[in-house]
Amino acid sequence: MNKILKYTAFTVLLGLFGSCSDDFFNAESGDIITSGQMNDVDPAAGLNGMYSYLYKFDTMGYGDDAQHYDYGFHHIVLCSDLWGQDMVQYSSKYGWYYNDYKFDQTSRAYQYISVYYFWNYLYKLIKSANDVLKTTVDDSKKEERGQALGMRAFAYLTLVQMYQHTYSGHENDPAVPIVLETTEPDVLSNNPRASVQAVYDQIEKDLLQAHGDLAEFQRLNITYINQSVISGLLARMYLLKEDWFNAAKYAREARASYGSPADKAELIDEGYIDMNKHHTWMFASHLTTDAEVVQTGIINFISHISSTAYGYSTAGGMYKNISSGLYKLIPDNDIRKGWFADKEFIYEGGPMEVLRLPKYANLKYMWYDLEGNNCNDLCYMRSEEMWLIEAEALAMGGDVAAGKSLLEDFVKTRQPDYVCNASDGKGVQDACWLQRRIEFWGEGVAWFDLKRLKKPIVRKYDNTNHNSDAQYDFPAEDDIFRIMIPRKEIQDNNGIGETDNNKMPNI
Repeated sequence: MNKILKYTAFTVLLGLFGSCSDDFFNAESGDIITSGQMNDVDPAAGLNGMYSYLYKFDTMGYGDDAQHYDYGFHHIVLCSDLWGQDMVQYSSKYGWYYNDYKFDQTSRAYQYISVYYFWNYLYKLIKSANDVLKTTVDDSKKEERGQALGMRAFAYLTLVQMYQHTYSGHENDPAVPIVLETTEPDVLSNNPRASVQAVYDQIEKDLLQAHGDLAEFQRLNITYINQSVISGLLARMYLLKEDWFNAAKYAREARASYGSPADKAELIDEGYIDMNKHHTWMFASHLTTDAEVVQTGIINFISHISSTAYGYSTAGGMYKNISSGLYKLIPDNDIRKGWFADKEFIYEGGPMEVLRLPKYANLKYMWYDLEGNNCNDLCYMRSEEMWLIEAEALAMGGDVAAGKSLLEDFVKTRQPDYVCNASDGKGVQDACWLQRRIEFWGEGVAWFDLKRLKKPIVRKYDNTNHNSDAQYDFPAEDDIFRIMIPRKEIQDNNGIGETDNNKMPNI
């Protein structure tokens, strides 16, 4: 456990920190670029920083007091899954993530750093994209511009879903401030929440520009955003807007070059470790042993989610498990059932040597090597998502038969005898939702789907394996589905007052 001893502060720290209007966007000494210097800046360097920010350690800059969830975008992935109904964490040892799972006020009230993290992280990701865009004002750098626009849209699409209910029926509700590369400093300190529609309009504008900019871009590998990733983001956005025609169009375009869905060898046996062994991964980060987030030993996504790797889940018994309710819905001949333990058992041979795993523990995220290096690559988009977006959009757009047929083609690669018995678009949509819950368990999709489809959170049912102190049910579009804007942002941004914030959920 030498790596674990490197970071021994297992207590949860609470506090208040900077806001989008000051810490997020103020340049540090030497960071300001004049118009005369703009043409001399290499946007590739900015792109590298932008991409590495996806898995950056200590984004809040606390040094030795770094929070042990501060490892990049996948913290949001894990939190969001724990906020739903399909992921269970049995143990609260060391404290990490249990407050998120049981909806404790420290994970919800606006004065806590756990709430601050999301706003801080996503706006810093936007700033990294905006910094690139300042250096790509002409078409000679359009490929760099397209990648930065794609990343900015990726961040805003996450933000708008976290801080407000879904698009349909909430178009005029307040979402989040819009910050572009052209936004002046005086605007940053007086920047109100833009409407949901305004944020989506900006996302759509960015993505359509990026789609054209990247038409001829040949990326080195899937750690770069290319046109297929932009098409995937467009498909996600149009699905949220219930623009069924465009959702189906761009989903079909996005998956076109990735072939058939992953088979059992990739899906089950490879264990979500190496992006080069997953032909359907569309966008990912490649982690190496010299990455700081790996050097920490335990402050990374795999430490917190894997039931067999070296880290918090295994050292503290803080296993991330599938809910018994969802597990029951997976047919026995569906290969994805192999992602989860069907009983308590002893696991041997990994970096932790011997482990007693509980029933329902996930085996989806496996270990990288026996040295305890958590170098698992991190995936942000898979082509399987595009199959399911297209199937849902076709059915909801009126072509129920085509939607059913595509859904069946997809699911048969997991469950050979699958038949969709739905007779209308809504039935196909619900069938797609179940497949999304299974397929993307642990990938940060489930909670956002509950919001998009206006579904409730249900944890109380017969034979539930949700802990007694976390058995909460919430109706659709409850306040629990919206994150509060951090207090420091309200204090420093004159455009957002106390009454402009989302309500504290009633838990």
